[in-house]
This record gives sequence, C-alpha cells and structure tokens, in this order.
Amino acid sequence: MSELEKRFHRVMGSMIGNESLAASLDEDAAGELLLWGKIAAKRIVDETDGMDDEAAEDRMAPRLRALRLMMRAVSRWVGETDSLDEESRLALWKRVGDQARVLFGESFALPSMEETLAQLPKDANAVQVIAWLKKFIEDKGSRG
Repeated sequence: MSELEKRFHRVMGSMIGNESLAASLDEDAAGELLLWGKIAAKRIVDETDGMDDEAAEDRMAPRLRALRLMMRAVSRWVGETDSLDEESRLALWKRVGDQARVLFGESFALPSMEETLAQLPKDANAVQVIAWLKKFIEDKGSRG
C-alpha cells in the first residue's frame, strides 16, 4: 500500500468513526454527505503526494478540519431545518462558507442563504439537497 493510500485510509477511518458529522441526517442523507467528504478528503490527501508524513500532516490538518466542520454544518443545516430558527440557520450557512474558504481559498464566497434556497430544487429531500450543495460548492470552488 502506498503512502497516499495509507494516509487516505487513516483519514477515512477517522471520518467514518465520527458520528457527529452526520448526526442530524437519516441514513441515506448521511451516506451522501460521507461520499462528499470522501471525495474531498481524497483530493486533499492526493495533494500530499511525494511529501513526508510530517509535511503531509501539516498541509492536510487545517483543510481536513475545515472539511469536518463544513460537513457538520451542512448536516445540521439540512437535517435540522424544521427545528432551527432563522438566525441559527444563517450561522450554520456562514460556517459552511467560512470552512469552504479554508478548502478552496480566501476568494471563495458563498451566495447568501436566501439566494441559495431560491436555487435549490423545490420539494427536494435531504439526499437531493446534499447532492445539490456538493455540486454547487465544489463547482464554485473549482472556479475560484
């Protein structure tokens, strides 16, 4: 097994073992969120190709932390829609944007929550909302 594969398995082990990442979601939506996390984690780990372990950890740590925080915020933003007040949802949306800036660079900016909600597919379930958010955020991040 290559060093990259070892790093990726270690990262995924800690992500899968962290139930708080998707605690607000049903099983299908949690699976969609973890798939998003897996894809993002793979990209982060792949960027450490050729680095020694210490340098790789230094590079990955802040971005993996941001990924976990973003996933947790998305989980709550999607999964607790009915139980959160507007202020709490806005705070979670801000957290998603803050962590996405760590992942994609300081120039990354999410549109307002209202703009985003207006673009979401109507009557989408949690799995569809997470899939849509993944595409939306990743596409915006790759252009940034």
